Amino acid sequence: MKIKNIVLAAIIPLALSACSRLLPLDYTNYQGSDAATIYTLNQQGNVGTIYLGSYKFNEKDACYDMVDRYQLESNFLESKGKVIVSRVKPGAQYSVSQIKNRGSYLIDSDSSFIPEAGKYYYIASGSKIVEVPASFIPDPNVSEDSVVKHYEKTPVKFWNLKKRCSRAWWHVG
Repeated sequence: MKIKNIVLAAIIPLALSACSRLLPLDYTNYQGSDAATIYTLNQQGNVGTIYLGSYKFNEKDACYDMVDRYQLESNFLESKGKVIVSRVKPGAQYSVSQIKNRGSYLIDSDSSFIPEAGKYYYIASGSKIVEVPASFIPDPNVSEDSVVKHYEKTPVKFWNLKKRCSRAWWHVG
């Protein structure tokens, strides 16, 4: 019985440390004076999770490896509508992923961007990113389509999401 307890006591921390590499971290805003600001829309009625992932180009495999994945918001019940404000490091490769639970199926939408210093970005439902002026006041009650349409002519730098590296789950991070 003692050996069984010792083995169990050794396995639990090992399993938890392995899982900690898979579970998303809570995002801490970038504190540099050159930070870019992102406004991520969590639509009213949304049930699901919004992630911010950072990536680095892997020269050897010619693909983008995930460095970190952060949870920006997660709803088990319907969201009342919210805009999540985050400050990110300019020049890094990011993706915003939104997984929406629609009962019998899930919708996963992704978009990539490379923020520029001091700029502001509006991210609608994880699939559309537009640059907005510093004077922009995000409002979850304003149609995301109208915001995107109003600012769509401002180009946003991005990277090719289709070139994400395929890795086994234990290689994340």
